[in-house]
Amino acid sequence: MFEWTEERVSFMVDACERTDFHEKLAALLSPYLKKTDSICDAGCGLGYLSLALSPLVGHVTAAERDDRALDVLRRQLVRRHIHNVTPLCTDVLAYTPSKPFDAMVFCFFGSMEEIVAAARRQCRGTVLAIVRDDTCHRFSGAPREPGRHSFESACGYLERQGIPYTSRRMALDFPQPFRTREDAQRFMALYGRGDAAEALPTSLVSTGDPEFPWQLPGVRRFGMIVLNWKKEKTHEQERETAAGTGAGAGHEPEPVRLRTEAAAGRSG
Repeated sequence: MFEWTEERVSFMVDACERTDFHEKLAALLSPYLKKTDSICDAGCGLGYLSLALSPLVGHVTAAERDDRALDVLRRQLVRRHIHNVTPLCTDVLAYTPSKPFDAMVFCFFGSMEEIVAAARRQCRGTVLAIVRDDTCHRFSGAPREPGRHSFESACGYLERQGIPYTSRRMALDFPQPFRTREDAQRFMALYGRGDAAEALPTSLVSTGDPEFPWQLPGVRRFGMIVLNWKKEKTHEQERETAAGTGAGAGHEPEPVRLRTEAAAGRSG
């Protein structure tokens, strides 16, 4: 299970502070959100997506089980004078809010089975899942094993369950900056695979920035999956009505699937 160690927090803060990844991701999510929505950023980590979403909605509940990660968000909220984001230390997959959220965002968090189960209990509107869609690690280049957290696995689960959804494939730059080459080696030891550390000298790029003179280029490839819980509940009610009257028995409606290949704009 992933743990937010002090070292991991430090590397991620450096990356998030020097990229517009989360702002661009929030812009991609914005057409599915309303200014008055009360939303949940489920498994928010350090909360940088919650910060980027805050101007677009009424309120953000930033849910994360690791309080060390939420401390980063709390400091950012004070520094940026943001008042419509509430950090919530909880296991969001087991959480039940007093009032359902208008929308939920799951960014690189949870399998689709876990997302659906949590959203059915917590959300009355749109569910947005950002799911990894790469076959190799973005820094080391080492192959990833297929798993239940992948885009293909997520879409496959929804189709087997007959849950309507739309999806898009996208990519955004998310490089990792370093103060020293030694920091880069520590990073690769933490996240790299196989002989990735040996390839480090050819992977590093000189930036000309005196504070962060080195950078590992990286692209996050992901799929955005959209579920509308209002439509899904209506869909279920129609199936139940049809089953009760004998109409359409044994015929599951085809899931709606829209997949478009899109490469979103890259940062700097």
